[in-house]
Amino acid sequence: MADTVLARFNQQKPDELEWLCVEQQEAPISIGEMAELAKAAQGKRLILLLPATSVLLQELELPVKANAQIKKALPFALEDRLADDIENYHLVWHKQPTGKLAVAIVSHEKMITMTGLFDKAGIELAGMYPESLCLPYQADQYSLLIEGQQASLRASVWQGWGIDVDALPVILPKLLDEGWLCQSLRLWSNQAPAEWMQSLPLTCIEETFTPSLQLFASGFGAATELNLLAGDYAIQSKPVGRWQHWMPVVALALLALMLQVGALLNKTWQQQDRLQLIENQSLALFKQTFPDVKRIVNVKAQADQQLIALKKQAGNGGSAFMRLLYRSGEIFKDFSGLEYQKLNYANAAIQLQIKTVDIAQLEQLKQQLQSQLQVKVLSADSGANGVEAQLEIREK
Repeated sequence: MADTVLARFNQQKPDELEWLCVEQQEAPISIGEMAELAKAAQGKRLILLLPATSVLLQELELPVKANAQIKKALPFALEDRLADDIENYHLVWHKQPTGKLAVAIVSHEKMITMTGLFDKAGIELAGMYPESLCLPYQADQYSLLIEGQQASLRASVWQGWGIDVDALPVILPKLLDEGWLCQSLRLWSNQAPAEWMQSLPLTCIEETFTPSLQLFASGFGAATELNLLAGDYAIQSKPVGRWQHWMPVVALALLALMLQVGALLNKTWQQQDRLQLIENQSLALFKQTFPDVKRIVNVKAQADQQLIALKKQAGNGGSAFMRLLYRSGEIFKDFSGLEYQKLNYANAAIQLQIKTVDIAQLEQLKQQLQSQLQVKVLSADSGANGVEAQLEIREK
């Protein structure tokens, strides 16, 4: 098996990288530019370590087990924990024996930037991991590395954070209060321990300061299931051997298939156009039916949620709602030019916001409805494009 090289960007000089061979941990750490790293990593597995502050690690439980179901459910479970829209993040997960999911979250912007830099330099990465999960770890023990004003903290097999040093006096006690109970704290730092550490209910074990990459090399491999190069960023396997000899055969096979593929492609394009039209119509209908929903991710799932909510809201009055909807609908269908904007059902009444052609049409509609139902015009505003009105409709 090829040797493994760990690399990270230099915190002091972002244009430079540091790298170290895992199998030669005692060797001096190399520092240089991308071209020098490319030369040093030839024939070896190159692993890029991301700063702990760039990767958010989470643990959670989901009621689903299959990977396909997890892929669909995980974004909804995480969106309230993130500062930005879930679509802006790349998610990688690992199913633990306990049933919990260990999840690594990193922005697509970060992933695109990092992979782009190495692609541009012609360097193939074998993996990408958060630095916090490469810190040495023992059960019931925190591992803390302090470099200048940045700290990397590992609290369990799958949990770690990147923290500003000034925030440590607040974060560590809070973790203890929230149940992250540990007996001791292993500390690697080129600074003297701060006084506040003495007040922690932990035994502080000061380790001999070790250069970061050497420390990460000693802990690397303990949590390698969370490789960030997964999904859209997965490594594409390359063919091996003298595959060029098979090119003529492949070319003939492709030529034989092209006649059939042409017809299939044409049919596929037609079906895709039709499917796109149906999806657009479904989206438009959803927006018209549920105008209060501003963020639409999955039309079918969100429509099911809204219908369930309507059923709960209606309660025992569900049959009354359907009667009102049917009886008023029988009248509405005879009026052309009406525009339906919003519908709510509460307290045994339908509140309907519509736009009519003019006041005369609104008055005619009201009279028709009153022949069978109780109708109250809650508001009516005239404009150049018609009259916007809100009606309350009840059974007599």
